[in-house]
Amino acid sequence: AQTSGYDPGYIKDTGYRLWQRLSAASGEKVTKQNFKGILRRASARTAVTFSTQLHPTPHLDWGDAIDVSIFYGRTQELTTLQTWIVQDRCRLVTLLGMGGMGKTSLSVKLAEEIQSEFECLIWRSLRDAPPLDELLTTFIRLLSHQQDTDLPDSVGGKLSRLLKLLKRARSLIVLDNFETVLQGGKQAGTYRDGYEMYGELLKRVGEIGHQSCLVLTSREKPQEVGTMAGDRLPVRTLPLVGLDVMAGQHILDAKGLQGAIDDREQLIAHYRGNPLALKMAVTSIQDLFGGDIAQFLTQGSVAFNGIGNLLQQQCGRLSTLEQDIMNWLAINREPVTLADLQVDLVTALPTAKMLAVMESLRW
Repeated sequence: AQTSGYDPGYIKDTGYRLWQRLSAASGEKVTKQNFKGILRRASARTAVTFSTQLHPTPHLDWGDAIDVSIFYGRTQELTTLQTWIVQDRCRLVTLLGMGGMGKTSLSVKLAEEIQSEFECLIWRSLRDAPPLDELLTTFIRLLSHQQDTDLPDSVGGKLSRLLKLLKRARSLIVLDNFETVLQGGKQAGTYRDGYEMYGELLKRVGEIGHQSCLVLTSREKPQEVGTMAGDRLPVRTLPLVGLDVMAGQHILDAKGLQGAIDDREQLIAHYRGNPLALKMAVTSIQDLFGGDIAQFLTQGSVAFNGIGNLLQQQCGRLSTLEQDIMNWLAINREPVTLADLQVDLVTALPTAKMLAVMESLRW
């Protein structure tokens, strides 16, 4: 009181009112003795609240996502995809690979590992080829937390509304089995009749700036992805190859198949580490060969029953000309030049047409 020039009674009354206000604010009586403890607890509560605001619990809608609690390999792929999406902020990422390669499992595992980076996560399978209009309506309602009910009538209008939501909040959308909206038997990336606006979805998501990410899995590359993708661009593509030997060994163990290490490794190499093909092969080995891998390998055939169907599905998506070229490539068995390949074909093709077909096969 002497230092500040105030009356001692005034200082005492002011201190009393301060303790009262602190008590009211903290919800418990504050005194000189417990002041520091109460302050520490209040600071801790504030830190938790602030952390929650910075990292809110994301809204998750997994649709029909499969269970990936048992998951082998793909460490490098997961690291690459996380870098692209979290650090590089890619807007459109496509996982490409033939059937059975594990694209669906990888997409779910990826989403599980990076879900905390997003305010909203939606995983959907396009297995039944839903109309885009129906899908957009679902996305808009989920991303707006059911607040956006007055939707445009046109697909274009709904696409614009979706992009606004992707700009407003960082969201992750995964579309599995994208090839179901593409037309098999034609040049890769061609859409089925009535599904062309899916291409417009990819174009807008890839070209327009926003803070979200759309992940696709597909057996073939959509044309828009081929045009927009690049190593240093916000649209990128990851071709999936087979699992490594260690991951393949884990699959054999999980299926209960025993055998010599060399035989197991040869079996994995036979199917190029394709997870689904390996599982099918193991079932056949156990059912038809009593679990004897060596006896199975002596048969010399690696494509039968389910595996043959898997390959047929992949080849069935090729055009007639693409199938002819694939047949001749298989017959030659060694690398050939375009000139040699043109000689093999019954009908001569212009070089430009040949190059277009070869590019389509790579997709």
